[in-house]
Amino acid sequence: MDIIFYYIFWSNALEILDVKNISYSYKGGKQALDGVSFTVQKGESLTIIGTNGSGKSTLLYLLNGLLKPESGNIKIFGSDTNNGLTPEIRSRISLLFQNPHAQLFLLSVWDELCFGPLQLGLDNDEIQKRAEDILKLLSIEHLCNRGPWDLSGGEMKKVALGTCLSINPDIILLDEPTSGLDPKSQVEFVDLINELRTSGKTIITATHDLGIIEDISNRTIVIGENHRILLEGKPWDVIDDTDSLLKANLIHRHIHRHSWYMHEHSHFGMHDHEHVALNEIKDTGTIEKKTGEEVIFQMTEIEKLRKLLEHWAEHNEEHAKTYLEWAEKASASGNKELHKILQEIAESTKKMDGLFEKAKRIADVSR
Repeated sequence: MDIIFYYIFWSNALEILDVKNISYSYKGGKQALDGVSFTVQKGESLTIIGTNGSGKSTLLYLLNGLLKPESGNIKIFGSDTNNGLTPEIRSRISLLFQNPHAQLFLLSVWDELCFGPLQLGLDNDEIQKRAEDILKLLSIEHLCNRGPWDLSGGEMKKVALGTCLSINPDIILLDEPTSGLDPKSQVEFVDLINELRTSGKTIITATHDLGIIEDISNRTIVIGENHRILLEGKPWDVIDDTDSLLKANLIHRHIHRHSWYMHEHSHFGMHDHEHVALNEIKDTGTIEKKTGEEVIFQMTEIEKLRKLLEHWAEHNEEHAKTYLEWAEKASASGNKELHKILQEIAESTKKMDGLFEKAKRIADVSR
């Protein structure tokens, strides 16, 4: 029993991808990656995040054998790939391009789904079965005879993903899979990725969409603008490390300015306020930030209260819109109960606008 358990544990934790100190530069000397190292275990879902130009796509091209590293080494399934991917390895790894136009080139969706299995030398019955299975899995049976050019952006992404899945790869590389998609299509893609995770596929997703990394992965790597790994850890820990995300330029410090008040907060799909008050020195026109206490120059208490009510009324509307967006995502995922609750929260929040206005009017009368 111990021997069997050890074998199962070892096979499940098998290191199927080993990247050691790889670097790559494009013609003209533009550096894309600089000394990047990491490993990926069998069945793991890894997200690689970074700004545009940080090297995420280049890294996927290197893993898929489309590019060769200038230095360093990549091993896939224990085999060195610096001299190119063998046909056996190529049949076990597939890449979804960010732009599906780069991936689809045949006359119909059916032809696209049959192309990969045909290259593997499978018999006609198996090719047809795989294409039918993919159509059903992605719920795109109705697109079967359509041309790729005649599809919406979300439909094209699904078909492009279908071409990747048609060869039944062990490793799936996804380059910005939710980029350019509407909220409903984004939810559908997240659900598809999680279905693939459940089936035991190893998934590596390059993205700058911080809103999905906790949903689709169990580990995250952050690539900085210097093209090196800046941070690695659990997605929720990475999200909490705002200093590193600011350094990687994945979030920005957003400042709202008012003539009497200022606050700033980081934007990455959450609305986490850090309030900063202003103390104006009118002789010089300079502004001194003070945190921890609010200093509102030359205002009575009721005037301060009125301004604060005005300020929070403004953000109340933003919050209501956010809750409505969440409700739409819940609806798109088929969770009607959650959709209903979030809609109620949004409606209740929106009702606060009237109360804020009423409070402001009373404050005006009291001035």
